[in-house]
Amino acid sequence: MAVKGKAFLYLRGAMIFLALLLPMLSLLPLGWLWLWERGYALYWLAAAFMLAVIGYGAQLFTLRRMLRQTPVEAPDEGTETVAPDPSWTAREQAAWTAVESIAAGVRPSELTDRDRVLNLGVRTIEAVARQIHPEDRNPLWKFTIPEALALIERVSADLRPFVIDNIPLGDQLTVGQVLKIYGWRSAIGIAEKAYDIWRLIRLVNPVTAAAQEAREQITKHLYANVRDQLARQLARAYVREVGRAAIDLYGGRLRVSEAELAGHVSASTRRDRSQALGRAEPLRILIAGQAGAGKSSLVNALSREVRAVVDVPGGTRDFQAYEVELEGLAGSMVIDSPRLGATPKEQRTFAAKAGDSDLIVWALAADKADARIDLIAVSGIRNHFAKRPHRRQPPIVVALTHIDKLLRRVPGEHGEIDAGDPMVVEMVRIVAEGLGVPKNDVVPVSLAPGRAPFNIEQLSMRIAARVPEARQAQLLRLMEDAAPRWSVRRLLGQAGNAAWSAARSMTPTIFKN
Repeated sequence: MAVKGKAFLYLRGAMIFLALLLPMLSLLPLGWLWLWERGYALYWLAAAFMLAVIGYGAQLFTLRRMLRQTPVEAPDEGTETVAPDPSWTAREQAAWTAVESIAAGVRPSELTDRDRVLNLGVRTIEAVARQIHPEDRNPLWKFTIPEALALIERVSADLRPFVIDNIPLGDQLTVGQVLKIYGWRSAIGIAEKAYDIWRLIRLVNPVTAAAQEAREQITKHLYANVRDQLARQLARAYVREVGRAAIDLYGGRLRVSEAELAGHVSASTRRDRSQALGRAEPLRILIAGQAGAGKSSLVNALSREVRAVVDVPGGTRDFQAYEVELEGLAGSMVIDSPRLGATPKEQRTFAAKAGDSDLIVWALAADKADARIDLIAVSGIRNHFAKRPHRRQPPIVVALTHIDKLLRRVPGEHGEIDAGDPMVVEMVRIVAEGLGVPKNDVVPVSLAPGRAPFNIEQLSMRIAARVPEARQAQLLRLMEDAAPRWSVRRLLGQAGNAAWSAARSMTPTIFKN
């Protein structure tokens, strides 16, 4: 009985609504008839048309202003590209170029279907894998299971704030409520059919119907253009996010976590340290150069205290590491090196030691004409890193020593040395071109005994300017050093852990039976 009463109330409400609606609908034909009889129909039609044009213009102005305020990328030729991360290696930057090429040619239709979205993502991942591992015939699976799990963990961590900040009620709706809302998607078709019926009903007043239909079509076309631009922007953002994740995956950046890197001390640093093993990894600065170029004097001048012994016959005989506090750079290790060798074996050994460094200060005597050994050593370092695309070559800052001997002038005795002297400027140019380094990274200095060092402050500033690039080289060096390595001991340990876990799980079952 209660159900029938409720149904009667619904029917009564519907009848009252129709009773109020029908008189309003009757005004449409009656109003048109009145305009026709008074001869105002054409005037009304012209006014309605003008209002539609004004409304369209207002919408166009508003939407264009919104588009200018939103960084929407041009669809075709004028597409703005996103620069690669400066910490990436050459292969990773080439992979990003491939990602940008895919993003520039993406179409909004590729986001309309689940399979198309997946294919777009797979195409992006394959492009990255081929660029980072060009020597592999099937690079798509060139990652480990822990790396894949780390990627899932990182993506999940990034998605949580995105859902909370960008999806309405994203942190309030339960999964069940979302599925229920998704089940109502069939109501969209019912609403479209109801709207089509309304379009037929309003034909009672043809002039009004024609004006509204024209306005709706124009508005629909305008919103379609905006929707395509936003969809293209979303598709490009999707490609770039997939590309970044793929570069981290195939570039080996997920083998070691940030927490592990922060506390990791490389094997080379542990060898160089005699104590305080708990401290974090320092920035390793290698002082390189021929015998007599003033390498040990540079160590003392940069650290502002006597750390290395100078004027020893034959110079430094082995690599000596000193933990110092350079100006503006806390936590660094300066490594004094022996003289450069001319034999291929000595050059390879030196290049390998440079591979354990993050920044190189090259001492080059300005009063010595023969720098062939220096050039061979620098070329050896570049070849060393060219064979290791997953690493980044340390930046090189050249200290042009003995500049006082070049000018035959002692600082403070016969006048101060002028770094702008034509002879100095020309020597800086020759050294920069010969070693293939920027002129700004060639700093003339004087370390004459018994005199205040000349231009050491400028050298320290150039070193500080290259520290960001050195930090990028350090990151890749630590990632390689901290990455898990295959060894019989590690394999036996993993097998032992697996056997112990299996034994613990089987023991209760055995005793139970």
